[in-house]
Amino acid sequence: MSELTDEGSRLPEFSPANGGSRLPEFDPEAVGVRSPGPERRSVRIAAPLKARGARAEVIRLLAGVAGERCVNDALLVVSELISNADRHGGGLREFAAGVEDGHLWLEVADHSEVLPESAAHDPLVPGGFGWSLVRRLSADARIRPWTAGDGPGKTIVVSLRLE
Repeated sequence: MSELTDEGSRLPEFSPANGGSRLPEFDPEAVGVRSPGPERRSVRIAAPLKARGARAEVIRLLAGVAGERCVNDALLVVSELISNADRHGGGLREFAAGVEDGHLWLEVADHSEVLPESAAHDPLVPGGFGWSLVRRLSADARIRPWTAGDGPGKTIVVSLRLE
């Protein structure tokens, strides 16, 4: 897994042959289908998907398991990740979310190898604060290279504590 950097560097080339990672394998019939019942709270949706749809899925996943502050933080993180995939990542490739072991995990895959950057400029200038915000609200934030073989990209994986 590539380390997080804030310099806007590109991800190195990865492949399964040289130790690269892949997204977990999922049943193709499950793509875009909501998982049944509370015993398995997860969803995986292939693009196209807008931030509004992703937020609705997160609200559904967190119903009854998270407080208002956690839900609000999660919705903000989802909005940032989806809009940044559209704005800076060549478009959303896939969105996944799930509740497991007291955490909400989110995965947002896009079409760009360029890593997100944290703001290092004048705080009075608009924009550039999304990645810093995501990292601050998340218990963990990582980036995996996209190695599915259908072009470049990355997957941002974050985890938020359910409180």
